[in-house]
Amino acid sequence: MSCISENSYLTLCALLSDQIALSLPADKVYLAEARLQNLASQHTRGDINALIEKASTVAEDALRTELVEAMAINETYFFRDPILSESFLDTMIPTLLDKRRADKTLRIWSAACSTGQEIYSVAMLLDQHFPQLRNWQVTLIASDFSQSALSKAKQGCYGLNEMNRGLPARNMALYFEQQGLDWQIKTEIRERIRFEKINLIREWPEELPLFDIVLLRNVLLYFSMDDRLRVLRRVREQTVSDGYLLLGATESLEKSAGFIPAIPRSHRPFFQPV
Repeated sequence: MSCISENSYLTLCALLSDQIALSLPADKVYLAEARLQNLASQHTRGDINALIEKASTVAEDALRTELVEAMAINETYFFRDPILSESFLDTMIPTLLDKRRADKTLRIWSAACSTGQEIYSVAMLLDQHFPQLRNWQVTLIASDFSQSALSKAKQGCYGLNEMNRGLPARNMALYFEQQGLDWQIKTEIRERIRFEKINLIREWPEELPLFDIVLLRNVLLYFSMDDRLRVLRRVREQTVSDGYLLLGATESLEKSAGFIPAIPRSHRPFFQPV
């Protein structure tokens, strides 16, 4: 395996910070070597240092995208953290059902959807537990910077190992159809979701609506403090005044981010704008 030099690693860290605000610690050289080896074999005869140098040049936009996507952390699975289901079922959705009963609209954004398991989990929760929403205008938007992750999410097709991570057997029977060795979520669920390519640290689409719920789970922990606050403030502007922000189970917020805990002294990582 090719080893990354100190200078190449610094170049890689700067590139990832600039492209997706990923803050790569100094002790993760081994991780970069493992994730970039296949790409280096395809483009630079296995030389990772040459790969990084080539990807950092202006003319190599496509290769740079491949490198960034190879380094992205796409750890996700169905119904990740019971806290997601609990917060949706007993607080967020019941509250919003009451507040939005006049106009019957609900907008939810999975802002770093990876390969789609999170937004499909949300769609299944809504379908199973809130049948009254079938008469509402429900907008589900899922976004990610990675085109390869989005392509998989749009297809909604998963291997058995992915299906066995968090997905209840009942949901597998209700919402999926077997396609060879894989399982694909049914068309009626896939069609409820709009997938978009959005890089959280770049320009956001002007037509992006205000949301009742934003899921930004297990993303901010990879950002620097400055980038974290910058993204959170933009999310605040994209969230309705009585809406919710849901983070990962181990994530917290700085006071200057524009959100406060939805339930005071609760350990649940969901918040409301101030």
